[in-house]
Amino acid sequence: MKTSKDIFKDKLQKEGDKALLVAKYMGVSADDIIDAYHELGLDSPITIVKSERNPYLEKGWGNGYVRIPEGHPYYGKNYEDIPVDVHGSLTFSNHIFGKDEYFSDGYWVGFDTAHYSDTLQRWPVDRVMEETLYLFKQIYGLE
Repeated sequence: MKTSKDIFKDKLQKEGDKALLVAKYMGVSADDIIDAYHELGLDSPITIVKSERNPYLEKGWGNGYVRIPEGHPYYGKNYEDIPVDVHGSLTFSNHIFGKDEYFSDGYWVGFDTAHYSDTLQRWPVDRVMEETLYLFKQIYGLE
């Protein structure tokens, strides 16, 4: 008997990121979704990026981003128009063309940890990852 993760994985293999549009109806968890991407060797729909250090500005470890496929209600929207509850609000939305060290081709939204009172102690890498997963769950209705 196939699990919800197996069913999602099959859909992901056939449809790519479009599978995310129905993931909430499949009973698959955010962790299983991320695992499915890794198991299939696909670019993850989430990424975290380490902040550039600035000796004059204290800030957290980095920034978190989530890829949104075409067909999603938030696709192409400005980050200010996306109603999510994430640290410091969304501060980024853009279509990335091509692929680099952190991003694959697609529409990405994200947050940063460079706000007043953000520090490495308050925003280490594991907490940035947790907040990124929280953003992912909100965007795809997986809460």
